[in-house]
Amino acid sequence: MKKNFNILGIIICLYIFLAFLPLPIGIGVGLDQSWQYAISRAPLDKFVFGKDIIFTYGPLGYLIGGSVLDQNFYPILLFRLIAESITFCITITTIIIQKTKFHKFLLSTSIFFVYLLGLSIDYKIIFALIMILSWENIINQKNIRLWALGLGSISGLCLLAKFNTGVCTLGIIIIVIFAKIFQDFQYKSNLSTSLFALSDAVIAALTSSFLLLNPHLVENFKQVSLCIFLASVFGILFWLIKTQLLNNANRIDGKICTIMSFKNGFYIVYAFAILMINFYFSPLLTNYLKGSLEISSGYSSAMSIVGSSWELGFAIVGLVIVLLMLIQLMREEFLGLGLALAFTLWMSFKHGYVRQDGQHVHFFIQSLLIISSIAIIKLRNRFKLLKKITLIYLFFIISISCLAPTYFGQTSVNMAFSIGQIFSPINVINKVSALLNPEKLRLNINNNSNLELSKVRLPEKVLQVLNNHAIDIIPWEISMVESNKLNWQPRPIFQSYAAYTKFLDSTNLSSISSKSPDYIIYNFTAIDNRHPFFDEPSTFSYIACNYKLSSELNEFINTPALINLIVLQKRERNICSSSIKNKELLLKWNQSTNLTDTSSLTRASIKFEYSLLGKIYKTLFRAPPVNINIDFKDASHSSFRIIPDNSENGIIISHLPLNGNQGFSFFQGHWNQRVQSFNFSTSNPILYKSNIQVILDSYHILD
Repeated sequence: MKKNFNILGIIICLYIFLAFLPLPIGIGVGLDQSWQYAISRAPLDKFVFGKDIIFTYGPLGYLIGGSVLDQNFYPILLFRLIAESITFCITITTIIIQKTKFHKFLLSTSIFFVYLLGLSIDYKIIFALIMILSWENIINQKNIRLWALGLGSISGLCLLAKFNTGVCTLGIIIIVIFAKIFQDFQYKSNLSTSLFALSDAVIAALTSSFLLLNPHLVENFKQVSLCIFLASVFGILFWLIKTQLLNNANRIDGKICTIMSFKNGFYIVYAFAILMINFYFSPLLTNYLKGSLEISSGYSSAMSIVGSSWELGFAIVGLVIVLLMLIQLMREEFLGLGLALAFTLWMSFKHGYVRQDGQHVHFFIQSLLIISSIAIIKLRNRFKLLKKITLIYLFFIISISCLAPTYFGQTSVNMAFSIGQIFSPINVINKVSALLNPEKLRLNINNNSNLELSKVRLPEKVLQVLNNHAIDIIPWEISMVESNKLNWQPRPIFQSYAAYTKFLDSTNLSSISSKSPDYIIYNFTAIDNRHPFFDEPSTFSYIACNYKLSSELNEFINTPALINLIVLQKRERNICSSSIKNKELLLKWNQSTNLTDTSSLTRASIKFEYSLLGKIYKTLFRAPPVNINIDFKDASHSSFRIIPDNSENGIIISHLPLNGNQGFSFFQGHWNQRVQSFNFSTSNPILYKSNIQVILDSYHILD
């Protein structure tokens, strides 16, 4: 009977696994679909992430978030199967080992709803790590260094897949080890083992990420092999010295002999060598981490969306309740686990509520459900009231997510339909068929990709002009590269909206000015009510002065998915002379200033500074949008979102087209739509300093 029950359980688990298994997807058209294609294309073109490409995903990002191309179908499929299988097995194991039926029910119910909300593979990896840490005595003094090496290596690979995932996994490992160090110091235990474990995790993460960062793998393997060789030489040297010391043991302190071992010599030299390579001789990893950190930090202000205040309040209530539980957890025997859960909860809260829309809020809900369940399971029974409050809150989350008509972007009809679709036998049969016949799956994906790519196919006369010339695309539709077999020469931040900071914009400017593409396919559009000229200020200013409407393609180009495209051609010379005059201003919020000279091109370098409260608020949460309010010469008015962290690079302020037709005229040389005056506003000025520094630079136009 028990055997039959076990077989039935395995069948049910396998069915659930297949029902939720996400199969690879092909190339699509749109903002998100374009970057998914780009991160798949970049490794094939041997672009170096951190140098040629800067994004939140790295050279392994295509495995978790990329589009299927002919060359990467099997790596993506294999990775998905392995990663999904491991994380699913860890999840099932965590449910099985719970001691009470209530705990099993609580954890399985939470995980079920998390999966229904569309849990991505990066969050599955993070939650799997958390579940492992929740197992009883899984990391102890005897095996902590082995765990540190293994998990550190995995976190290094996560860094190359998605920066935030790598930061979260490595952060969790470091937090747990730091907690162990604190406890060892407090109880006077074997402190050196925990300190070495911390070093092991960092060195393992550096090594694994460095090895696979460069597309030219041989070079990295040579450098790591050199580190190993030097470390081995010094290890042997240490061993010889130790042998000599042992012969004179009566005159030498025994501690010195212990230090002078092969293992210690190898470890010290290898750690020093790998650090020197990463930070001095070959700083590819440093550049990658810096670029990814710039995008992650700039995201908080550039991409923030302020949603419903009561929705945010509901989330903060949950945050406080769970943090109270975690504090109690830390006060007991689970300091490392409690801190790791709190860190993950904050990361998911920031991810979910910086851009407060239905899709991103799901990330926080998923984390809250898993973390709350683990905290309830680990917390002792004497905190019954706190547990009951948390359970009531979780019940409301699940109810609202499933039943509320619009809350969290999910309707009751859609949820019911989603459950029926996911668990339908046809869905599972189709996935089994796809896995048994991967070539058919690849063919279907390619057919779907070709159907999507036909929507951005350029006319033949355009392709004849662009034939084999270096091409860049602005602002974001990179899928045109694949559809039209273009010679893509991208800026490092290849989608304009993502140049969130001065560093990112300057990096793009340096790239496009040093190796200018022959043509740029341009579309006058932007997201979040930004003006298209503001996304990458200095880079676009360079384009405005060095590119013009193509003489051979001097009309709008339309495709089924995109309209009003124009092709820009490199000029023979820069038409913007050096600055002929500048004017420095110190403005307050909502204080208008006039542009006295609108005949020449004027750029405004605008420096917003955060107050101390603003810096803390932005770090922990988000920065509210900042708007520039424009009065035009023709008495019309407009308001646009401006990015505080890159506007200091100098936005074009004197002439601002308002639509595709006016943008077309701008690149024809008809610089109309002149600005009369402007001012700045924000919903929460207390987060910024009251003074806004503005430098107006005017340029004479030669042509």
